[in-house]
Amino acid sequence: MCDLKYKTLTIEKMNVLFIVGLFILSSLNSRGQIATIKDPDGWTNVRKLPDIESAIIHKVYENDVFWYNYESVQEKREWIPIYFPKNKFSLGKIEPNFIEGYIHRSRFQKLEWLTEYHGNDFYFKYQLSSFKVENRMIDKQGASFISGIDGRPVWGIDGGLPKIQVDNVNVILNGSEILIQKIFYSDIFECIGRISIYKNGETYLVHQLNSDGAGAYEIVWVINKDGLQQRLVGTMI
Repeated sequence: MCDLKYKTLTIEKMNVLFIVGLFILSSLNSRGQIATIKDPDGWTNVRKLPDIESAIIHKVYENDVFWYNYESVQEKREWIPIYFPKNKFSLGKIEPNFIEGYIHRSRFQKLEWLTEYHGNDFYFKYQLSSFKVENRMIDKQGASFISGIDGRPVWGIDGGLPKIQVDNVNVILNGSEILIQKIFYSDIFECIGRISIYKNGETYLVHQLNSDGAGAYEIVWVINKDGLQQRLVGTMI
């Protein structure tokens, strides 16, 4: 899916990053995952405590994506702790910024429980190139730790400069181009992970795990005919 038009990353390095990425993904799976809901009403309540009588602190809607507690699902608990992002497009800071609450197990579904899409009506592809440092505003903590680029947080690095940048995200749905503005891809780097696309109703959810070998993160793009509906970016605590 990724357009690998860059010269600095050899096939051998790609294989190493892929293996490291699989290891990191396994680690992430032991701590957290991404889910959505299944509810005939199209929405479900998020409660403060794992109890039907507990206060409702939020509502999540069909095709909203969020983090969940992995162990609670493995242990088949009745109520699943979830972590719903306060910012619909994960803009701003790297630190976790979410609402923590509970949804009933009957309304919960992992992202991978959705139907994986292999059709021709939806097209998603990154345009990638080697990272260009010229005329970029690089923020540092201490002597060398990279904390921001062009005033934005940086996903996919672990203190060093990125290797691969995203120049554009091409999305076509039913023959029509869906515009993804630069603000939504200018903070993500190293986008060479496997892309999985899921379809739920008329909505497409594009999932990817990316890393420079240490700075692992997951991203989900939620897209329908009206455009980008949500961008979830981060790692589960």
